[in-house]
Amino acid sequence: MVAGGLETFMELEEVASFLNRHAPFDQLGHDAVSALARKMEIRYFPRKAVIIDAGKENVFLNIIRSGAVELRLGGTELTHRLGEGGLFGYPSLLHHKLTRNQVVALEDSLIYQLPKKDFLELYSENPNIQGFFAVDEAERLREAVKTLRQSVEKHDDAGLVAAKLGGLLRRADIVTAGPDITIRKAAKLMTDADVSTLPLTEGTVLVGILTDKDLRRRVLGNDISPDLPVSKIMTPDPLTMSANDNLLSAMLVMSEHNIHHLPITNDEDAVIGVLSSNDLLNRFGMNALRVIAEIKAATDVKAVAKAARRVDAVLTNLVDSGVDANHASRFISNIGETTHQQLLKLAEKELGPPPIPYALVVFGSLARREQAGGSDQDNGFLLDDRYDPEQHAAYFETLATRLCDGLNSAGYVYCPGDIMATNDKWRQPLAVWKDRYRRWIETPDPDHILNITIFFDMRAIAGDAALVEDLRAQVFEWTSVNKIFLSFIARVAASNHIPLGFFRNFLLDHDEQEGDVLNLKYQAIAPLVDIARVYALSLGLSEVNSQERLMQAAKIGGLSAEGVADLLDCFEFIRNVRFRHQSDQIKRGDPPTNNLSPKTLSRFEREHLKDAFGVIRTHLDILRRNFAGNVQ
Repeated sequence: MVAGGLETFMELEEVASFLNRHAPFDQLGHDAVSALARKMEIRYFPRKAVIIDAGKENVFLNIIRSGAVELRLGGTELTHRLGEGGLFGYPSLLHHKLTRNQVVALEDSLIYQLPKKDFLELYSENPNIQGFFAVDEAERLREAVKTLRQSVEKHDDAGLVAAKLGGLLRRADIVTAGPDITIRKAAKLMTDADVSTLPLTEGTVLVGILTDKDLRRRVLGNDISPDLPVSKIMTPDPLTMSANDNLLSAMLVMSEHNIHHLPITNDEDAVIGVLSSNDLLNRFGMNALRVIAEIKAATDVKAVAKAARRVDAVLTNLVDSGVDANHASRFISNIGETTHQQLLKLAEKELGPPPIPYALVVFGSLARREQAGGSDQDNGFLLDDRYDPEQHAAYFETLATRLCDGLNSAGYVYCPGDIMATNDKWRQPLAVWKDRYRRWIETPDPDHILNITIFFDMRAIAGDAALVEDLRAQVFEWTSVNKIFLSFIARVAASNHIPLGFFRNFLLDHDEQEGDVLNLKYQAIAPLVDIARVYALSLGLSEVNSQERLMQAAKIGGLSAEGVADLLDCFEFIRNVRFRHQSDQIKRGDPPTNNLSPKTLSRFEREHLKDAFGVIRTHLDILRRNFAGNVQ
């Protein structure tokens, strides 16, 4: 091997130019990079040469200028392959320990080497550099997520979505009453105080809430005596939020629970005011609450479709306002859920009430409340076991057609796999659904199991939810004890092909319209969803949302808290990239897709997407070992 310092101006410029193109040195200024270049040494290593030996002292940060290297744990187990721009040797420098990895030149390689003293000085003086040189990909990704959150906090609109609820209340004096007051007196109190909502308390404890709508629907509409106590018509134990909660959280609670008034409490749990949906609507233009309100007010399918198609405008508004991916996906999902519910309501109004109880069940991303732009529909009907095809089939077939056709007109296109209530296979009595799941679980078919995983993310969004809960309880009872089925499901998850090559280069799919792309849904998000699903099924967790599944798995010991934190950071980072990508597409007038050209990524996004893929690959390996017998 040949070693040498940097002497000529051209050599220094070439090294500085190279450093400026690669993380983390691209975060340094011109003068700092130039000074760093002067401290570099250049070494050439022929193929198969040992650059660092395991168990020895290392005195350089190594940067691959050209060529490629292999990292072998203890000198035997291959752990990484790195190409141009790759860095190695820094963990031993940071922790002042002997090296754990042997590093061997995979091909003839030119390496820039920064002496230990100079590297440690660079590290100590640059907090941004410290995040990159954390011990592993998970740590780097955690720093990246922290950076994203800090950038959101500096966003022009962040103050709006992060505003504390206590500061949004307009009235200094809150009007309350006891639950024993008569309806007549409660109505007069509301009229005199000019309020549309009356919190009902016992002492300082909130026990109920009364609104103008309650008086219209529950009293005037039902000929109830106004001399009865208000407790007869109030909404008992309403949802509340703290004065310290933020506006974004309040919007999400209102949209998910379909409520229009939210009591706000102080640190002593005393009611200090009521926030209305109008308060929020007046603060935002095209937001989820406004679109949801328009969908609910729609009187025909055409009006539902017109309102629902504004979901793209909501998505860009959420991204532009700095809303994080978790909240954004829940808002987008709420719009999808409300669209389903309103279309079903309109269809039932036209066809008449259902002849037997049934539930509308959704699968996949909507069931998990993880929708993004461009979602299709995945749904079915669970019918009561009293179902008689001769008496009931025509009604539910027509109902399903009205629903699915309406969803398609609203932008939720027909499922390519025909997982819709219009397909008789997915419009069956509860007993048939149970038998189907039992066969899937007890005799899993390797050729079909990939196609059924979506059915293990299910949620009722209309009708008799008890039917779906009955099915879910039975499914979890079966899956949690069936090791063979869990092995098959884990094997499917572990078979995901992470789009990262040996040299940390992206492995791209080819799309006829969009060229060579990363498919963020199938190549990045699906593996994380699969990991969360395997833990949910193995532990019998009732949660459907991936984030909630992982957090619950950590609580009961199925997955380490550190592992969950790593996966959640991956999930947040990747979904943030997807929402920004889809927002850009919408602004250009294109439909939102999951296909992303790496050319559009910033260096920050590119490097940390690679870190995320590395973390995902590690956890897929864990699934393979723990559930699939290490079989791919």
